Amino acid sequence: MYAFKFTAKDRQGHTVTDRVEASSIEDAYDKLEKQGYRDIRVIDSKETAVNLDNADSRLQLRLSADHALQLQKQSSLAVKLTMLYARNAGIWGPLLVWWVIATAVSGSQSVAALIPVMLFVVHLIWFIWATTPMVLYDRALEAGHWRRWAEVERTMHFIARWKSWFKTPFPEHEIIFRLAFAEAGQGRLEAALARAAVVKNDHTLTPGFYEGRLATVYFAAGKFQEVAITQQAARKLNPSLANTVDLAMTLVRRLDNTKGAALLMAEIEDAKQSDLQRVIVLYCQGLIRLKNDEAKEALDLLTRALELSKDFGSPSMKYFVVEIQAHLALALCACQRHQEAVPHFSASRPFLEIWKDTDLLRLCDLAQASGQQNT
Repeated sequence: MYAFKFTAKDRQGHTVTDRVEASSIEDAYDKLEKQGYRDIRVIDSKETAVNLDNADSRLQLRLSADHALQLQKQSSLAVKLTMLYARNAGIWGPLLVWWVIATAVSGSQSVAALIPVMLFVVHLIWFIWATTPMVLYDRALEAGHWRRWAEVERTMHFIARWKSWFKTPFPEHEIIFRLAFAEAGQGRLEAALARAAVVKNDHTLTPGFYEGRLATVYFAAGKFQEVAITQQAARKLNPSLANTVDLAMTLVRRLDNTKGAALLMAEIEDAKQSDLQRVIVLYCQGLIRLKNDEAKEALDLLTRALELSKDFGSPSMKYFVVEIQAHLALALCACQRHQEAVPHFSASRPFLEIWKDTDLLRLCDLAQASGQQNT
């Protein structure tokens, strides 16, 4: 069972943000509809929902759905930490009041004033300890976004040590795959595959999980045919919407198999989607339309994908945001709206250059050159 964040309107027309316990996204929508909600938006996918069968995952329930949603939208780590610390005002707030009163009555050097200071320091140390894995993981994701593989490797090794020292609840498989991802990105594919193989027989993970994450290792190495093969294996073991979209995306984006991608997307046309999944679905549909020279339809889909992506500020989503921007710019140029495309080209170019995406860069350059000629 999972706890999915959602927003919806209740029978009185009030907007509600909460969690619903369900076995799947489809089950979540069904339960909410039966409770009389409308305009339902399930935010989480299974991958981001709280796994109620996992004690470490259940720790996320300490945050309300609304607070978790606000955190999710933030791209700045400093803002996230500030919001998390503000949530502990019930602890440090009274200590601050205690210190002010004690200082006013007995002076700042008195024992009465020093006690709340000491307790505040203890609380601050606890907060730093509790949030260090999140800070480090966010840093690793950001480094991976920019192909700073050595930094990813160093950070994930430190997280592994932190987990060992303090028994921090952090998924072991995440450490393994992030390290493998970094190794593959540095050209050490064989070592990366050997590292990832440790997870292959972990029966506590969802069927197809290993194959799906193995695809990301091949992706970091630029082996896109192998990416598609492992994604197909994941889909065979678990024919979920996520696995289907992943494969369709690889076909249309990396292997120029637009027809195959369209067939896959047709299979999930009526499937219930979370907002997180909808971003990728819209992007994939937009790519298919763009490659089929249906620029207006592509523009609509890519615009919707980019707008919806603003609800997700994670470093992982940044990858899709710049990809969407690059293709949105191409769609705008195809619709003769070259000036509107310029900021999207500018925003995506540094990323495309870092990832050495020469094919997409060439298309962007050609579209921009065409626009300059027309003006």
